[in-house]
Amino acid sequence: MKKLFLLLFVLGAGLSTQAQENNWQEVHELHRDKLYPLAKDVADMTDMVIANGNIISIVKDNGTTSLVKERAKDMPVEYYNYKLITSNGRSINLDLMMTNKVVDKFFDVLRRVKDNTKGNDAKEIRAILNSL
Repeated sequence: MKKLFLLLFVLGAGLSTQAQENNWQEVHELHRDKLYPLAKDVADMTDMVIANGNIISIVKDNGTTSLVKERAKDMPVEYYNYKLITSNGRSINLDLMMTNKVVDKFFDVLRRVKDNTKGNDAKEIRAILNSL
């Protein structure tokens, strides 16, 4: 019984590691294919969102919050590190779980802004962006 449990544990750990590697790839593809184009569209509609290169910035009343995707120079394959730069200038390196949360939050906020720009209500758009 112990050997069976140990075997399942080792196999589960191997699958978990493999899933994490794929998950980083999924985050990269989500950022490249959905989040950045959405940010570019919203940036064309309002001056409170900036999408330039691998940086997406949201201008709020209390400062600017940015999501930065940068290529890891120490890795031989295409691998990216994600950082959150807060309104007070702190640079926070994100792990996989936090990267997923931040990308999802940016995506949600930008999608709500895009949906509300049709009504052209600047006050509501500012409230959505400040909720980030």
